[in-house]
Amino acid sequence: MRRVRWLLPVLLGAVAAAAIGADSQKKANPEPFYRKYLVPGAPLDEKIIEQEKRVEEHPDDANLRNDFGNLLAERRFPAQAAEQYEMALKLDKKNFISAYNLGLVRETEGKTSDAISAYQRSIKRKPGFPQSRFRLGRLYEQTNHPESAVKEYAAALWIDPALRDPKRNPLVVDCELIYLASLAIYRQDVAVATMTESHVYFDTDRYRKLPTNRAIGAQEVETQAPTESMTPRDVGAPPTSPGGARPSEPARQAPRTVPVVGAPPPGMLAPSERPTPMPRRPAPPARPQPAPSVAPAAPPPPPAESVEPTPVPEAPPEAEAPPEAEPS
Repeated sequence: MRRVRWLLPVLLGAVAAAAIGADSQKKANPEPFYRKYLVPGAPLDEKIIEQEKRVEEHPDDANLRNDFGNLLAERRFPAQAAEQYEMALKLDKKNFISAYNLGLVRETEGKTSDAISAYQRSIKRKPGFPQSRFRLGRLYEQTNHPESAVKEYAAALWIDPALRDPKRNPLVVDCELIYLASLAIYRQDVAVATMTESHVYFDTDRYRKLPTNRAIGAQEVETQAPTESMTPRDVGAPPTSPGGARPSEPARQAPRTVPVVGAPPPGMLAPSERPTPMPRRPAPPARPQPAPSVAPAAPPPPPAESVEPTPVPEAPPEAEAPPEAEPS
């Protein structure tokens, strides 16, 4: 009995210590705020649950945390999404997409200064990312910094000229300073237009299809193989190697035809292949044509009145010269 009395306090102390440890563990790892608002069976909520499990299995994967932040931002949990973006930026020092997505989240929260800092952070890590420069220029324009806005707009259009198209970038419609950026890079645009292989200088194919009005996933910016220049081959040039063949192509020879005994000469058809002449149809009989109608003779014109000629006055007779005197 004494042993039981002695063990009872020990057991109670152990239970209390376990409860205190569980409470401290719960305080150290509290349940995420968004979890109690998830609806089972909802497509977006199911994606969040699946992505949360992947992040728990690989907590050091920056791409998984970036995509997890995108799902939380779509579900309207901006604070939790920003937390995932910050973790992704700490895990990968070269990650610039999470900084861009963080700027989008800060814009939705109305935190303009934080959004500008996020876009500047993205540009610092990747100066050639046009989406960050365009969004930063847009915020500069809204905060009455026109010179900085034109500078960022010009950089974005210089990297990706397609950002001028509203179909490609709907946000360009309300940008009043975009025309100044176009004037600022006019000479560069003319220079690029004269280049035959501009992809050597710019990496625009990698970011050409990325949006400017939503968050960007990690798989959308994977490195792609450079596209080869589509230079047409000169098929009409004379062969440069002996034997009548080009160096990169085998010589193309016309197929040889074996003559057939009794075959007609080239260019003529065999009697059995000649088309049967169609019988000529007789010409239709000529239709009688009506006799031409004779128009009535026009009445003779009235006789013209006789006009008497005007008498011409006769010239006066010339005076006769006096007869010459005969010599005596």
